[in-house]
Amino acid sequence: GQKQRWIMGQICAFFGHRDLFGYTKQISSELKKILIDLIENGVDTFYVGSYGEFDILSGRVLRELKETYPQIQVILILAYAKELNTSRCYFQDFYLPLEVEVAPKRACIVKRNQWVAREADVIISFIKYPMGGAYNAVQYAQKKKKRIIEIQI
Repeated sequence: GQKQRWIMGQICAFFGHRDLFGYTKQISSELKKILIDLIENGVDTFYVGSYGEFDILSGRVLRELKETYPQIQVILILAYAKELNTSRCYFQDFYLPLEVEVAPKRACIVKRNQWVAREADVIISFIKYPMGGAYNAVQYAQKKKKRIIEIQI
């Protein structure tokens, strides 16, 4: 399908709480170290969301790293078609998976997260509490035998 043209190396995605609980600086520095290691070991495609502080922070760190590693691709994975008209200038591309597009509105984010978990090779997670959409997405990724790197704060 459409995504084939992006994929050369491995795909990394992010699941984390909407709120970073004031740990932004620590998470940012940990995230940067993890991402540099992944990029230097063959990960070149990053699927990001746009729903909370962890998603936004991940996008920001990737944008900085793109200056040093211009080969990386940062792809926004949408949950709703209406997001298509928002200008997200630092993404190389965006994608709305069909199964997400046709899902009932209340299921879109869950469907998006499941699609991302299946497609990614590596998941970086920031989960402080065993509840919520990000937690459920990581549980789903574990069932799919994905490599999960947890940011511990």
